[in-house]
Parts: sequence; C-alpha cells; structure tokens
Amino acid sequence: MSAPNVSILSKNEKKSKDMLLKLGLKRVPGIIRVAYRKKNNEIIAIEKPEVYRTAGGNYVVFGEPQVDDFTKKLAAAQEQAQASGIAPAGADAAAADKSPASIQADMQAQADAIASGDAKVEEADDAEVDTTGLSDEDIELVMQQANVPRNAAAKALKSHNGDIVNAIMSLSK
Repeated sequence: MSAPNVSILSKNEKKSKDMLLKLGLKRVPGIIRVAYRKKNNEIIAIEKPEVYRTAGGNYVVFGEPQVDDFTKKLAAAQEQAQASGIAPAGADAAAADKSPASIQADMQAQADAIASGDAKVEEADDAEVDTTGLSDEDIELVMQQANVPRNAAAKALKSHNGDIVNAIMSLSK
C-alpha cells in the first residue's frame, strides 16, 4: 500500500490560493504537466500542477517548477538507443560509408530508372501555381496546418476544388 500523496502548503501559498479562488477561477482538470520554454531554449516544467482558468482566459498554475535539461535527456536517450542496438537517426547514412564508385553506380541506376519512366519524377515546388479562385486566407491555413510550402498548399486546394479539410488531409498523409 502506498502512502497518500499529501502536499503541504505554506501559509502564504494557501492565502494566495484562497484569494485567487475568490476571484472566480475555475479549476482545469486532467493536466499532468505544464512546460514553459524560455528564449534560450531552457524548459521549465511543472509536474502534476494545479491549473486554474480566469474568466478572461488566462491561466494560473500552482506547483513546483523544475528546470528540464533537454540536452541531458537527449544524450541519455541516445546512450540507451546505442546500448539496445538501435542506431540513432541519420547514423545509417554515415555508417554506409560508400566508395565514390558505388555512389556513382547508384546515381546512374537512379538516372536510368527516371529515363525509363520507372521512377516518378515530382514537380518542382519552385514552379508558380495558379491561385485564381483561391483565397489567400485558405492557402495560409493549409500551409500552417499541413506544414507545407505555399505552392504545395495551393496545388492541394486546386485539386480538391477549394475544400480546405480534404486539402489538409491529402498533404498530411
């Protein structure tokens, strides 16, 4: 049987909570972690916070802040991945260590495949797309939601007759 989770509040913290609750704050349930990122990419996290929302839409967070050192977590994850035999991302390209002759052979094989029509050649995103009939707001929305360049967003909207939802879905695959 585990000990109950008891938090001891200082007298001042208890007074400030009571005063804030009198202002009409509503508790927001279900939040397990709050993180703030500062300008220097330092992350301050609060585990198991008490979160309240004001009528104006602002949030008040109570809890013990801790500095999250992302670089240490990343290094630990990489060590664990190496220990388990999983190569970190990007390591497969460096591990291949191909000779110039094999690289040229791969390039020639790819060029032959393109010439024979086996490989699909994608259109360049630099080509200007006709945006007549499309609103700039719709294009911007698709760009933000699907995280794609403007031409790709416009092309998707054109192919789906201006339907924003289907354009985003097609780009998110």
